[in-house]
Amino acid sequence: MPSRQRAFTAEEDVERLEEHSVKYEIMERKLYEAIREAGDTGIMQRDLWRKLGIDSRVGMRILRQLERQGLVVREEVVHKGRKSYVVRAVERTEGGVEIPHFLEEVPCFLCPLLRRCVYGEIDISGCAKIKRWLDGTGEGSPESVHSGQS
Repeated sequence: MPSRQRAFTAEEDVERLEEHSVKYEIMERKLYEAIREAGDTGIMQRDLWRKLGIDSRVGMRILRQLERQGLVVREEVVHKGRKSYVVRAVERTEGGVEIPHFLEEVPCFLCPLLRRCVYGEIDISGCAKIKRWLDGTGEGSPESVHSGQS
C-alpha cells in the first residue's frame, strides 16, 4: 500500500511540474515583452517586477535565462544613491542570419510571421504556405528539394 501512495504522489508532482512549466513560460514571455516595450531606454529592474506583479526571485531566475539566451542585457546604474539595474532588449538583426542552402526552400524560414509562430501566436497547422509546401504543390516543395530539383 505505501508504494502505491508514493506512485500517486509522484504523478501529482509531475502534473504540478508541468503546470509550473507552462506558467513559467508565460511569465518569461510577458517579462521579455515588457522589456522590449521599454525600447532603447530600457526599464529599471525593480519597476519590471512591479509592472508584472511578480516576485523578484522568480523574476531574476527568468531574467538570467533571457540573458544567457542573449535576448536581454542588464546594465548596472546608481539610482537615488543605490545600485540598481536597467534591463534592455538586445536588438537582433535578422538580416545578418544566413540560412543554409537546403533550408531556403522551406517557406517558414523566409516568412515574416515566423516569430509569431515560434511564440505560439499563430497555429502552424493553419498555414497555407506550409501546407502547399508539404503537399508538393507549392514552389520549392519537399519533393523538389529531396530530388535535387528547384
